[in-house]
Amino acid sequence: MLMLDHMEMSNSGPVFADDGVNKSPYVGMPEDFMAYLFNSLPANDSPHSHALPPPLLNYGSSHNGSHGDQYLGEQSPVGLFPPDPQDVMAVNNILEQHAPEASLTEERSQEIFDLISERFQEDNEDISARQRRNSILSGDRSSGEHMLSRRMMQAYVGSYWYHFNDQMPILHKPTFATEKTPNLLLIAIMAIGAACLDRTHGTKVTMAGAEVSNFLAEHLRWEVFMDRSFKPPAKLWVFQTLILLELYEKMYSTRELHERAHIHHATTVTLMRRGRSLIGKSTLDSPPQHSTDGSRKSSASGIAHTADEWWNHWITNEATRRAAFAAFIIDSTHATMFGHSAVMVAHEMRLTLPCDESLWRAASSAEVGRVEANLMSRGIKPVTFLEGLKRTLSHQDVRTTPFGRAVLMAGLLSITYHMHQRDLQVNVLGGGVIQALGGRDKWRATLTRAYDSWKSHFDKALELNDSDPYRLDMRQEDYNVVFESRTVLHHLAHMAMHADIVDCQMFARAKRLLGRSIGHQEFLSAQRRIKEFWAPSARARDATYYALKFLLSVLVPDRAGPPYSTGPDRDKPYETRDDVLLNRPWVLYFAALVVWCYGYAIEGPCLTGSTPVGHHEQWQQMRAYLSKYGGVTDPNELRNMRGINGNTAMLMVLKDTFDNSRWELLHEGANLLHNCIVLNSGGNVL
Repeated sequence: MLMLDHMEMSNSGPVFADDGVNKSPYVGMPEDFMAYLFNSLPANDSPHSHALPPPLLNYGSSHNGSHGDQYLGEQSPVGLFPPDPQDVMAVNNILEQHAPEASLTEERSQEIFDLISERFQEDNEDISARQRRNSILSGDRSSGEHMLSRRMMQAYVGSYWYHFNDQMPILHKPTFATEKTPNLLLIAIMAIGAACLDRTHGTKVTMAGAEVSNFLAEHLRWEVFMDRSFKPPAKLWVFQTLILLELYEKMYSTRELHERAHIHHATTVTLMRRGRSLIGKSTLDSPPQHSTDGSRKSSASGIAHTADEWWNHWITNEATRRAAFAAFIIDSTHATMFGHSAVMVAHEMRLTLPCDESLWRAASSAEVGRVEANLMSRGIKPVTFLEGLKRTLSHQDVRTTPFGRAVLMAGLLSITYHMHQRDLQVNVLGGGVIQALGGRDKWRATLTRAYDSWKSHFDKALELNDSDPYRLDMRQEDYNVVFESRTVLHHLAHMAMHADIVDCQMFARAKRLLGRSIGHQEFLSAQRRIKEFWAPSARARDATYYALKFLLSVLVPDRAGPPYSTGPDRDKPYETRDDVLLNRPWVLYFAALVVWCYGYAIEGPCLTGSTPVGHHEQWQQMRAYLSKYGGVTDPNELRNMRGINGNTAMLMVLKDTFDNSRWELLHEGANLLHNCIVLNSGGNVL
């Protein structure tokens, strides 16, 4: 096993582009970057290959070359990747508690418990918090039923690898060892794993696991901040811990922790920017060559290094890239889903896309060398993120893994977010349109077509010919989880392009958003934007069309047609608490709000028909509703359709499943859907 817990970021290459000084980058997109991305698009965005500028210059180092040169960055000779469909939720890595990645000695588990009991203290004045802490820590730890026993700690680590890791693969599984993992990173892993315990553990244990996770997360952030490694250049494990903690706080926990994660997201990004000490290639970046004495030599320098030294550097380099991309995915998707402010921009991500999973899962340096040699012999070369983003906008395929495709969608969402912000500035301050894009309508059309191109290439990658030597065998259920995760991102992108999540929530009478109260005047402004400007527009029909399609695919998959109707458990009602996909529950909530806003704004309350009574009747009415309106083949069909406001049964089904989840934000979402149900009936919400 290789020890990565003390490797520093300064040894792993650049995370972001270096402008020569430690200052925050311009939060918008520079005109030359937009010209680089968009000006060479083919006529009418038709799929058509065209020359890309060569990767000659580092961003910020020169302004004398063509627009594109400075954005491509340098090509690293490591991290080659053909398209593999196995990444997002591959279950060929199914983990039992006795697997090496989850095993924990009694001494190690006691060390973790001692750290928690000694340092995770509560305010003496907070009686309920002290009672919760005592209920978690007290009792006989030697009993396997204790929530912080060795047995349960192993269950949490195993749950992390089984349910979560492949959705955000930033930890290197072949060399992961609980005995060598820094304590705080291991606690972050356990917090996520405890929150992801599946129903086989029973309701009592899963609810207790959620309590344990919240307790660990509340104290973990301050422990990381106080650690001596929390300073630039920070160590890799610090970033991994902060990323996992933020994902837990944002997507699994309480409103208070969600808000805290939003506040400190920029802290993590700033710490990353401050650690960009290596610009250019290290002598260890080239694949090593065997020598007569059994050591390896870097082809770049001739300096001897052992195979493990080279592999250690390779892992750290790749893990650092993945940590940076994870932060970028969080930044752009959470800005899209929650209305948070994005603090990152696509042009600062001057990195090659994540390496192929066959390299990331290789169990030795020799295996990495063999796989890379094979890929290089086939002419498969690394692609930078910005080159891949430009190709995606031009409808060209990019050879990458599902994680790499998620990174590219994050890039599209980031561009969409910043273009929306620029439009807002133009509206407020006046001025001309963006010349590089030809105005607002053109950039919207360009990006929406890129979403569809991204989805199409993702589909094709999942249908690779079985003869591909780098395709890992996937069972049908594994395929469907990967496919469904791509469906979530695709529909989220289309909905967010044409609907504002914050306006939708205000229209549904939300009393508090983004950490502050919503005043009556803000509600009236949002209501006017929804009813007078949004609902009558083609944008509203587009957003509603994709929202209906997504709701149909998840809630009534047998009516959605293939591939939605395939796979295990698709005949069982959807339950949020059993959903392992990170973003799907919230995107369902977003979709339901879009559909309700459109129907209510156009038609008002639904005063006809009977209100469904009981679970069975709710599901029957919901199926009929989604089958009818989700079955349209073009958004324009919605213009002449009536009855779209008759969605009460669907709202009831989602309200109930959100209420049963372990995530507090979905409980708030359930309350807002209750508002929609009351308004549908002609009632008023106070």
